[in-house]
Amino acid sequence: MATSSEDKDRLDDDAPADEAGAQDTPTEEDGGSRAASREDAAAPAKASRPAKQAGAARRPAGKKAGARPRAAAQPQGGSLGKSMILFLIIIGGLAAAFAYFGREPAPGTAGPKWKPGDKAQVEVTLVSSDIKDLACWSSEEISGRHCAFESPTKGWSKGDADDKKLLRPYTTTDRVQFLGAGLWSEPALTGKLPSARFAVKCTYTVEGKMKRPGIRWSSEGAWLDRADDWYTGVLSDCKLITP
Repeated sequence: MATSSEDKDRLDDDAPADEAGAQDTPTEEDGGSRAASREDAAAPAKASRPAKQAGAARRPAGKKAGARPRAAAQPQGGSLGKSMILFLIIIGGLAAAFAYFGREPAPGTAGPKWKPGDKAQVEVTLVSSDIKDLACWSSEEISGRHCAFESPTKGWSKGDADDKKLLRPYTTTDRVQFLGAGLWSEPALTGKLPSARFAVKCTYTVEGKMKRPGIRWSSEGAWLDRADDWYTGVLSDCKLITP
């Protein structure tokens, strides 16, 4: 039949065209892949942020960058020690000055007008160490009594050192000064004595005057050369004055 032959010829002619169309027409899957590739190529590369360094030290809150660390405070021990030493030196000097000037009468103070044979009631200020600290020097001997030294460097060599014959310098509570013997052999002073400064009331029998004796108020102190004459005598009937 002619019709069947014509149909067959048409089918044969259309087949290559269909195959070509199938090859030229892109599938949906291929189109999506190509579009994605184009977008990836067209998109600009994003700059990646640099990662923070691991273990970087964090700046303390409130502290500005670049600020220099404060220097550690210097210890104050050295300056404090020097201040304490200076303080002790000043206190020691003042104590020595008070001790010295406390022995000396006030300038211009008129002394007593005694004469040999007079008996006066005196209140003598003492500390227990005065028995070894108080001394005088002179080559004179008055009524058999003398100082512990003939000169600043030589002890008495003309007799014994009996307390009743040994003159020592004393100061009264009203700041009168004189040389006296016999104080430390009095019964009131042979027992236990107060640890602080104390006073005794005695009878002082005047026997004469010694010309410009050297005086020492401490066994470790220097000799003081006096320009005035000092009364000499003996102390008796002494009694401790209770505060």
